[in-house]
Amino acid sequence: MPHASLLRFDVEDPVHGRVPCAALLHEAHAQRELPCCLMLYGGGGSHESLAALAPVFERAWIEDVLPPCIIATPDVGPWSFYLDDAARGLAWESFITERFVQRVRALQPVAARRLGVVGMSMGGYGALKLAFARPQLFAAVGAVSPMVEPTGHVPLRNRFFYPPEVPSALLGTARDEALYRRDHPAARARTHAQQLIEQALAIYIDAAGQDALNAHDGAESLHRVLWDLDIPHEYRLRRDADHAGPDLAPRVCEALRWVIDRLRPPRAAPLSELEQEWQTWLAARATPLPSTPLPADSRLFPAFLRATQEPQRAAAQLQDPTMSRHYGILRQ
Repeated sequence: MPHASLLRFDVEDPVHGRVPCAALLHEAHAQRELPCCLMLYGGGGSHESLAALAPVFERAWIEDVLPPCIIATPDVGPWSFYLDDAARGLAWESFITERFVQRVRALQPVAARRLGVVGMSMGGYGALKLAFARPQLFAAVGAVSPMVEPTGHVPLRNRFFYPPEVPSALLGTARDEALYRRDHPAARARTHAQQLIEQALAIYIDAAGQDALNAHDGAESLHRVLWDLDIPHEYRLRRDADHAGPDLAPRVCEALRWVIDRLRPPRAAPLSELEQEWQTWLAARATPLPSTPLPADSRLFPAFLRATQEPQRAAAQLQDPTMSRHYGILRQ
């Protein structure tokens, strides 16, 4: 029995006309509401990139390593960088977040919850900037080898490879600095930092340590920006991975699984009798402690660890205000 169907459709846009798109639907979409994730392809791709990856996702569904979901991809041109630039006739970001999202949600009438978005390379750049600017629309974002330039000075090693088809005002030699700053994921993280924290946007960044295009420089730079802003995120620097190659599809599938897991309601297993005993203690902080120690791999152990350190934590807070942060301030 097939686990998925590939749907091709067009979406009308006032700027770009009729835009071809595609969606991969797990067979369960007809019976129940599924989490929905946009997939943004890299430079040189098209909406047919979803068809190329469909066997990977279907195999993951068959092997039960990817939860049932809907995956949708718009065609924004091979080197658009998902850019909105009204002065130059580009409105791809608006197209995705308005008309394309509306059409994707129509695939399943009840699917009104926040979406996920995953991108690779150029698509990783697009996924991050879309989600950082709209955490009320996207609940989770995954970026694999995102083509994000490091903040500040951009050396030649991070731009030598751009083809002439990229938006020149964004990435050319005569850049529009205001457009560049407005579009960059790091700038958007700074602008929307409070929203990202309040909306609890789940952020996943997967960088390749041997990246042929040195995209890992920008991923590391963005990781440090998020760290300094105290925005929770997951960051992976894969020592032997490259920008593309045989491990790219599995990495994209892993990112998709990570995002989909955060779109689904949490399903906690019932507590054991011992955990119930410890939960009662944690609620009342009564003494003595339960006679049987709480295993370190219990889901309650982090709460126990914090509870036993409360006096020290409160004392440290009086002298070190960074105790209230997720991440410490590393640069003085």
